[in-house]
Amino acid sequence: MTDPIASPATSAPSVWDIHQPVGRRSLALAAAGALIGLAIAGYGLFTAQGTRTAIVPAEDAALINNVPLLRADMIAQVTALYGVPYAQATPAQRHNVLEDMIREELYVQRGVEMGLTNDDTDVRAALIQATEGQIAQDAMTAKPAEDELVRWYAGHKDRYAGEGMIALHEWIAPRGSDAAQAVAALRRGATAQWLGLKTSGRVDDGDEFYFAAEEHLGKALFTLVRRLPDGAVSDPVAAPDGVHIVQVVANRPPQPTPYAKARDQVLNDFLADKVARLQDGNRTFLKKRADIKIASDLQ
Repeated sequence: MTDPIASPATSAPSVWDIHQPVGRRSLALAAAGALIGLAIAGYGLFTAQGTRTAIVPAEDAALINNVPLLRADMIAQVTALYGVPYAQATPAQRHNVLEDMIREELYVQRGVEMGLTNDDTDVRAALIQATEGQIAQDAMTAKPAEDELVRWYAGHKDRYAGEGMIALHEWIAPRGSDAAQAVAALRRGATAQWLGLKTSGRVDDGDEFYFAAEEHLGKALFTLVRRLPDGAVSDPVAAPDGVHIVQVVANRPPQPTPYAKARDQVLNDFLADKVARLQDGNRTFLKKRADIKIASDLQ
């Protein structure tokens, strides 16, 4: 039997009930405030400058600080630069063109920040040149010390050497023959005709410049033979058309130009390298601070 005096059943009290203790109500309000704060922080994180979460319109290749780079312009530039239809361009070619377009737009916007105007295509080109020119001017202002130039020369001596000359014979060993045995015989003085080797016809025309010999032999084979002295015979080198053997008739390697004679060119190269490094740093800075959004299919 139910006790008539017993209190009726009641639901659990709400934390929002003003009649509840102050401590419980304060805890609930604090939790709600934390959740709201997390939501605001999350929104800020995914819409912050420099992120790529926003959707790029279909007609655009990218947005640079909300300035569109048109996909049609990118397609036209890829076709003009590489001479192939856009559909046949490689991802690397498309990437290079897009990076150039981004760089130009960043430079244009930087030029506007510097107080220059942006009206038409010619003006945009002038803005890019002006921005790059300012960097070059900054690089040229401080003249390098002599010891800096000497260190640069020491680290890049190959740039200041004359062109080498070399005379070669090249043969192709018959398929199935022992090319290593043929090399050994040539080194002992045997003739190619006696060994049944046929000439390749690529280099048997007397002295030629290093760059020409490299063009004829290919980089890998020329790198091997350029270090050989007069009269030396290379090890056999396998290739799709057979096994190649090269003999050096005469090798006159490039001779470095003395620093005193090369100094003017050293100075120009040193400053050009400094400008290039400053421009790379400037591009990195501009890209880092910009809001760049790239179409998903071009990322």
